[in-house]
Amino acid sequence: MKRRSGVRGARLVSPTTQVDRGGPLAARRVSDYWCAEDHRTSAAFAADVDPPNEWQCRVCSGPSALERGTAPTALAPKFCPRTPYEFLMMRRTEADGQLILADALAAMRTGDYPRAGAGPRRSGSRRTRT
Repeated sequence: MKRRSGVRGARLVSPTTQVDRGGPLAARRVSDYWCAEDHRTSAAFAADVDPPNEWQCRVCSGPSALERGTAPTALAPKFCPRTPYEFLMMRRTEADGQLILADALAAMRTGDYPRAGAGPRRSGSRRTRT
C-alpha cells in the first residue's frame, strides 16, 4: 500500500475574506432600444456610462436605436443556403421534369423500372437476417 501525502484533500489556497453579499449595488440605468420591427429591448448599464447608440435586438437580431422609429433596417443575410429543389431547378426546367416523370411512369407501367443494371429491387426497407 502506498503512502499518501498529507496534502490530499486539503485546501492549498485559503478562501478569500471579501464578502459581496449584502453590499451596496452599483447604480444602474436601464436603456430601452427599439428596432425597425418595433421590438423593445432593455439593457442595463452603469449610471455613469453613456449607453451606446445602437444595440442588437433580442427578438430579431437586427440593429436597434435608443429612439423609437430611428433604427436602421436590418441588412439581408449575405449567405442564403439553397434547398435541393432550388439546385434541381438550376439544372432542369419544368418541361424537363415533366418529360423525366413521364418516362419513369411509362417504364413502371411496362415493368421495365428500375432499368437494367440498376441492381436488384428489394421489397422493403429492411433486410432480414438469416
